[in-house]
Amino acid sequence: MPSATRASSLGVAAWLSCLALAASPAVAEEKEHPIVAQVKAAVKDPAKPFTMVLRLQVKDGDGERFEAAFAKAQKDTRKEKGCLSYDLNRDLKNPATYVVYERWRDVPALESHLNSAHIKELLKELGTILNGPPEAQLLLPVGD
Repeated sequence: MPSATRASSLGVAAWLSCLALAASPAVAEEKEHPIVAQVKAAVKDPAKPFTMVLRLQVKDGDGERFEAAFAKAQKDTRKEKGCLSYDLNRDLKNPATYVVYERWRDVPALESHLNSAHIKELLKELGTILNGPPEAQLLLPVGD
């Protein structure tokens, strides 16, 4: 794969750690967020834009609850300086499957996002809604 289109998957352990950190804010402030650590390890230049695509499965009957929780976080996330795009999509064939498309100005923007109150609240709620950890992929835009 050409280096300009390099992609990387984030580990399940990072997502499980993410949910655990969201439940204990004191610990989250002491350590680097596991998702930030994984992104830093994957991207060549943390000062450049990147895209993160998340595929999530929600438990049966929790779609509306998930969409409502995400909508609250989405509104505040889109106001963040480093957020270039933050969109939720539902799979047409499987309504319990969602894809989140996130594009960030740089790694520090993602780090700020993950430490925000609205995302910590969303992550706490996701722990009871998701049917397993999300699948994640990192992408680098071509030509930027």
